[in-house]
Amino acid sequence: MPLSISGGAKDKLTHAGIYGVQVCMDTMAMLYNVNVDYYFRVNFWGFVDIIDALGGVDAYSEYSFSTDNYSFSEGYNYMDGEKALEFVRERYAFASGDRQRGKNQMAVIKAVLKKAMSVDMLMNYTNVLSTVEGSFETSMPYDTISALVREQLDSGAEWNIVSYSVDGYGDSQIPYSMSQYAYVMVPYDDTVNTAKGLLYQLYTGQVLTEP
Repeated sequence: MPLSISGGAKDKLTHAGIYGVQVCMDTMAMLYNVNVDYYFRVNFWGFVDIIDALGGVDAYSEYSFSTDNYSFSEGYNYMDGEKALEFVRERYAFASGDRQRGKNQMAVIKAVLKKAMSVDMLMNYTNVLSTVEGSFETSMPYDTISALVREQLDSGAEWNIVSYSVDGYGDSQIPYSMSQYAYVMVPYDDTVNTAKGLLYQLYTGQVLTEP
C-alpha cells in the first residue's frame, strides 16, 4: 500500500514509522478513509509499566503454549507487564504465526481497556497517569482525557469492543523505503473494505458486531 509521502509507491505499513508519527497517522487515514485525530505511542518497557500500573490484566488466550519464560493456558490468564509482553510478542508457537500474534495483541488491548474502564481505575486515573508518566507519548490533550473519564463515570456504560484483522497474501516486492526485494503482505481488498465498513458504523454511531 502507498504511504502518505510515497507518491503512490507501495511500501510496508510498518515502514511508515520510519518517517514519523504523522506519516503513520496520514497513511492509516488514507487506507481506511477516516480522520486519525490522535496517537498513542508506547515502547516495550512502557507497555510493561502501564500494565503493572493497572495491577495486571486478565487476557484471553485461544491456545495453550509456552515461551522462554512463561506458560499460558487456553482461556483467561492473569498477566503482569513482563508476562503480557511475552504473550503479545510470541509467534513461533502458532501455525498461523503473525496472524495469531495480532489476535493476542488485541486480547491484551481488550483486557487493558476493561481494567482501565473500571470505576476504581477511573476514580484514580490521575494517580495512574502519574505512575506511568514518561512511559508513553500521546497527542491527546489532558483536557480531552479528563472529559472522557468524566463522561464514562457519569454514564457507567459498558464498552462494546469489536476487533477485526485485515488479511492478505505474501509476496516479494521492492518497497518504497528499500532498494531490494523483501517479503510483504498484500492486503485483500475485501478485508480492507470490511474494516472500512466497521469504521463507518463506528463514526455514525451504530452498534458494532463481530463480522
